[in-house]
Amino acid sequence: MSTVPQTTSTPDIIADKSRRAVRDLLERLQFTAPSFSRDHVLESRVVDVLRGWGRDMFALLRPYVPPAIIMTITGYHHITDIDVKVKIALFSCLITGVDDMSVLGSSVVRDFHHRLCVGFMQYDTGVMGRLMQTLSAMWPFYPEFSATSIFTSVTRVVNGCMLEQISGKPGIVSSSDALPFIAYRRDMSGLGEAFAYFIWDKKNFPDVELYIQAIPDICWFLCYINDILSFYKEELAGETSNYMSDRSRASGDSAQETLQKVIDETISIVERVRNILGEGPVRDAWESFAKGYITFHTHNPRYRLKELIECEYIVVDGIDYV
Repeated sequence: MSTVPQTTSTPDIIADKSRRAVRDLLERLQFTAPSFSRDHVLESRVVDVLRGWGRDMFALLRPYVPPAIIMTITGYHHITDIDVKVKIALFSCLITGVDDMSVLGSSVVRDFHHRLCVGFMQYDTGVMGRLMQTLSAMWPFYPEFSATSIFTSVTRVVNGCMLEQISGKPGIVSSSDALPFIAYRRDMSGLGEAFAYFIWDKKNFPDVELYIQAIPDICWFLCYINDILSFYKEELAGETSNYMSDRSRASGDSAQETLQKVIDETISIVERVRNILGEGPVRDAWESFAKGYITFHTHNPRYRLKELIECEYIVVDGIDYV
């Protein structure tokens, strides 16, 4: 059994090691945040759809609208079709809403796969039903394999949420033999495929063969960037049931050593993706997404990174039912 020496970290110590890690990541990626501004047309289109789903649904999903909008305008800035962006924003809002405890703990989520098989989901008007409705509209905007992968990633992430509830207690994975399971669970709950395939819409990139070999690495890029840039807020909150903590316990590495290894692996991933994609529009779309995805974290108040580095938060407000 692997063990990690117990240390007491003060907020200043956490901030110092997190700051060094974030700066190391951004410098090695030669990252400079692009400039983004609010997209009022996108916001209006998304809010109109949510209003059409009723006041109760609007109230449930309202907290998830700003991050969904921010994710869309940063990560998918290169996409010019507003209809595609609306679908991505609605998807992001709904899939985040699934993680709401009032939804995640419901029978609709627990029985989701069975209800989907027997045809009940088409009659559901809750979050899961609206998510299925949104997914069904992806095929006109994405190549067939991409749209199918976006769909199956949702069935997988719901399973991942259930798996986290089953195996997410601190200390349940404390041996190096559990490292493959820790990676399996992180990948399942990461929703990487959906957000990876969203990069290349059908109109501009109809041939999936041009980027499909990069998808596995992009999925881990998504997970790792989130884990690295969430490290600060999660350490401050004392969270111990996450990928970084579990990997640290199982490997016997300290939290700082684990963080550094994940940063190193992220740099290798980016190099492989660039080699696979080569030069041209497909690569350009990836580079735009990668910068935007990092910016989504650095410029999002949720991650508190303004306390560590120089950045400006993007604020989306005024999202009201009336």
